[in-house]
Amino acid sequence: MDRIAIIGRGMIGSAAARHLAGMTDGIVLVGPDEPDEYAAHEGVFASHYDEGRMTRISDADPAWSITAKRSIERYGEIEAESGIRFFTKSGYLGISTAGSDYLDRAKETGLKHGADLTSLDADGIRGRYPFLSVADGTRGLQEVGDAGHVSPRAMVAAQTEAARRRGAEIVQRQVAALRPVPGGVEIETDDGSVRQAERVLVATGGFTDACGLSPEDLKLRVFGRTVLLARIEGALTEHFAAMPTMGHAESGAYLLPPIRYPDGHSYMKIGIGSVEDPALRTLEDMSNWFKSDGIEENRTRFRSFLLDLMPRLVECRSWQSKSCAVTWTATGLPYIDFVQDDRIAVAVGGNGKGAKSSDDWGWIAAHVVSGTEFEHPVGRDRLRIPAR
Repeated sequence: MDRIAIIGRGMIGSAAARHLAGMTDGIVLVGPDEPDEYAAHEGVFASHYDEGRMTRISDADPAWSITAKRSIERYGEIEAESGIRFFTKSGYLGISTAGSDYLDRAKETGLKHGADLTSLDADGIRGRYPFLSVADGTRGLQEVGDAGHVSPRAMVAAQTEAARRRGAEIVQRQVAALRPVPGGVEIETDDGSVRQAERVLVATGGFTDACGLSPEDLKLRVFGRTVLLARIEGALTEHFAAMPTMGHAESGAYLLPPIRYPDGHSYMKIGIGSVEDPALRTLEDMSNWFKSDGIEENRTRFRSFLLDLMPRLVECRSWQSKSCAVTWTATGLPYIDFVQDDRIAVAVGGNGKGAKSSDDWGWIAAHVVSGTEFEHPVGRDRLRIPAR
């Protein structure tokens, strides 16, 4: 019997496995690889099948700020231990209109946690980032130092490899069912194999409710999100060479600088939540969404947004959209809590910004599921499932 099984080889699950494997033996991490052919795939997907997520300390929510700081401080350790590089220091720029206080709150929290921050007015933004076209009255918050972006695909690979090197077993299968049994939990995978563990941590993101992997309905809200990719090549490569990761306070848009993707090309990426985003409730909903290219209306609107902000993108000749998903909890923080006495716990809910803090959420989850005492700036009560 395994001591602890982590179900879900995503950003939080793989992080939890690495931390657990450093604490005890008998750790197994279960989760499938990314499918080679999306169209023919009949199993689960994951939003970390991508190359760009922003990472920074400045955030209006202190819980997300401190967990990002703690995670970023371990990026080097994870890269060294695994031999897989996933972090790029490109800086961060938040922009907002004069009427918003988001940047003020993000700066206040960021400074408390040691972020290297500078406030900018419209002229300051134009001077430092001449490829941007911003209106008078626009405000900016620049973070340098350890702000930048991670490859979520590579980060999961790094966490998984580090967990393996620490002694964890990696099972590259999808879990079909969990069944409490005397003394533990029975785990059935999609090939019909069955194994048992004393305890289980479910870290399957937006697929948790749809796949029935939690004995308690978590009432997660899962929405499909369209992302737009603009291929950057030729003269545009130099033009956008100094682009940081960016966040737009009013729209909620996030932008990633040109990043090399598996096809060998570099793409600038934008994602924005919209009223068109579909609610994904069933496994069929999710499967169909991840096999799609998102919503055409969003693709058109996002392209217009980018062209207004970066006029030279009119020279870009190749645009494409892809699908992603966001999992929201009722608290705005991940649920890291037991759902079946002391045998089954969950660690789910990235709330649209889980990547940058994923290692620290995994650290907390490892301590919770193992029953190890710990202290953390984010109180455990804030991570419990509400209204039970």
